[in-house]
Amino acid sequence: MRAPPPVRSFAAVSVLPGAALSVLFGATEAHATDFLGAAFCRPCHTAAWEQWRRTPHARAFERLGPESRRDPRCTACHATSAVDGFSGVQCESCHGAGRNYATGPVMHDVALARAVGLRAGSEPELCARCHLADDTRLVAFDAKAALNNVRHRAPGAP
Repeated sequence: MRAPPPVRSFAAVSVLPGAALSVLFGATEAHATDFLGAAFCRPCHTAAWEQWRRTPHARAFERLGPESRRDPRCTACHATSAVDGFSGVQCESCHGAGRNYATGPVMHDVALARAVGLRAGSEPELCARCHLADDTRLVAFDAKAALNNVRHRAPGAP
């Protein structure tokens, strides 16, 4: 009896047991320990990291005073995971906590990476979590225009 042919996605899942559980049972809400931080993403996504570090998102935590830096109501938007010291709106604030998708085998299988939590990061509802329609801006927040300011693409991508 011959063995069935290997399935590429399942091979990648075996590398990361948490990812397998996410695929089988659906992605769950991220916990502080699921975040890896922008420094983890930088070696493979250097151009995106360089573009991000020049945006207000990278400095969002710095805009808070000492009291606000300890207030979860403030850090929910101004820090990716204040518990782990990932201040600012880092990669995973928009792309999802990376623990389940950031390994090479999973990241190279886009369908699997998306299945275990990787988001495109350009979904307007992600922006709306922090950029509320009734916030204190003088000009209303325009998600479509704002995405043009923070969007990053791989070299040569459309």
